[in-house]
Amino acid sequence: MKNIVIDTSVAIKWFFSEPGSKKAIELKDKHIRGELSLYSRDLLLYEFTSAFRNYSSQKIEEKDFSLAVSAVMSLKMKLLPLEHREAPELFLISKKLAISVYDGSFLLLANRLKVPFYTADKKLYLKGKTWQEMVLI
Repeated sequence: MKNIVIDTSVAIKWFFSEPGSKKAIELKDKHIRGELSLYSRDLLLYEFTSAFRNYSSQKIEEKDFSLAVSAVMSLKMKLLPLEHREAPELFLISKKLAISVYDGSFLLLANRLKVPFYTADKKLYLKGKTWQEMVLI
């Protein structure tokens, strides 16, 4: 089975129809069918909550957000925390690539697992593609 790392920009597209949503949903469906395994940082839950709270084009009600979080958790993705030993490398990656440590944590996870990293963040993709195998959805 193929493993991949996704960031929050991919998970958000499961719930909001926008460019890249079709590809993001295909990844989720392959995970559900057991064709691949989705990995991410536990940071995804924080960013997911923030994205729903700040999504400006729609008014999101608490009950709808609760359903969305339940749906994400039901996928049983592997959400991994940043380990203490990873912090120095994360610092260097984020500095070298001029990206946030949050974005860098997803890149670092994919690098450590030796798997592709999927993102819908074009700026992150452009900065990170020379350091890590990445796919822009």
